[in-house]
Amino acid sequence: MTDITWSLLIHMASFLVFFLVFRRVFFRPLLRLLEEREDTISTLLVEAEDRREMAVEIEERCDARLKEAQDHASQILKQGERQAQKKYDEILSRARQQSDELLAEARVKIEAEKARALAEFEGEAVDMASIVAAKVLQREIDHREREQLQAVVLEAVRHKDD
Repeated sequence: MTDITWSLLIHMASFLVFFLVFRRVFFRPLLRLLEEREDTISTLLVEAEDRREMAVEIEERCDARLKEAQDHASQILKQGERQAQKKYDEILSRARQQSDELLAEARVKIEAEKARALAEFEGEAVDMASIVAAKVLQREIDHREREQLQAVVLEAVRHKDD
């Protein structure tokens, strides 16, 4: 039993030496490596969380800027529509005014032409009445008779227009 005890003690001692050497050479660097890896991973996770928060913040700012740009574009479009409507109204108003002016000018010209034609007609009517009267009377009509005839003819022509 003493052999077994010594053998057991030697094995235990060699196991203990092996364990201490193995622990010092292998376990400590491995644990250190695992700790470093864990620190790196936790650092990377913190950085990733920070970057995610920054990305969310940037996205929110971009959304806000996009909304501002859309609002600005909408305002520009509305302003353009208002300006176009105003210009349309101005052009339409000018066209109506020009149309009214042309119509008024045409009415004045028509009235002037009508008056001129009526005066011409009255003159021709008096001349024709004088010629007819001279033929009927078979003599020349003097100035006084012509004026009387003119008054009668003009009265007849004017009453015919009424």
